[in-house]
Amino acid sequence: MASSSREQDGQPMRIYRLFNKLKRPRSYAGRVLLICFFGTHIPLITFVIWALVKNPAFGQENWADLLVLLLATLAGTAITFLLVHGMLAPVRVVSQALGDYRQNKHLPALPRGLTDEAGYMLDQVQETLEELDLTLNNLARAAETDPLTEIGNRRWLVSHAEEQIARAQRTQTPLCAILFDLDRFKAINDRYGHAKGDAVLVGVTRFVKGELRSSHLFARTGGEEFCIILPRTSLDEAFVLAEKMQKGLSGQSIARLDPGVVTASFGVVEREPDEKDRSSLLRRADDLLYQAKNDGRNQVATSTLV
Repeated sequence: MASSSREQDGQPMRIYRLFNKLKRPRSYAGRVLLICFFGTHIPLITFVIWALVKNPAFGQENWADLLVLLLATLAGTAITFLLVHGMLAPVRVVSQALGDYRQNKHLPALPRGLTDEAGYMLDQVQETLEELDLTLNNLARAAETDPLTEIGNRRWLVSHAEEQIARAQRTQTPLCAILFDLDRFKAINDRYGHAKGDAVLVGVTRFVKGELRSSHLFARTGGEEFCIILPRTSLDEAFVLAEKMQKGLSGQSIARLDPGVVTASFGVVEREPDEKDRSSLLRRADDLLYQAKNDGRNQVATSTLV
């Protein structure tokens, strides 16, 4: 593969590869400036050699002329170095932008609208990074989003729940979790079809979202199981919310099914002072969820009487 790539490079990369073997200078700009140095001094060296060969006494007779020529050459070299260094700015800017994006995912704002090859490179790199950034963001969002209900999935919940639990631990504020599961959902699928079952899931999601605040975390964690994380919420408040959602679901038509066909069972818990991760919190909520199902479904179970 490497040899094939070099063959495709052809003549345009041959000179670059030759200079790339130099141990000093190591930078791209330094090697370009080295070329400029030789380029600006070749006329002077050639002239001096020619003059000395033609007239060995040239140096003694025309030392003032040689001095002026040398100073002019050095001045021209300095100006050339300065201008070439400035002309190489697009290469440095692009290199820095690519490295910064790779390390920090920071999208650059490269100069646009320049008309030469360097300007074209700047435009192409900017557009490529913008497209790449959009694609990566879409992929990350898709990886953490349930495609049917368009809310967070289990993976999304895991990362965000840990953040909220750590914050609650740090600020010593209450945090609650609600797990709920649709009752007899398999029977709905069997009787009405999976398309209707999907519509039920979407309808339930839409209803529940309407009852939540923007600070609440809401995710679909299983086929018909959902989880809500409630920061800065006491157990009493969480129980009232869960009971409101339980009664609201059973009392209305979801996906054009008769009221009472779609119901859900809820488990509600509050984070304990020594609870530092989501695992034990959600495990307790899951136990209460199954308690609600075993007690007859379509109800709310909590660890403490409210």
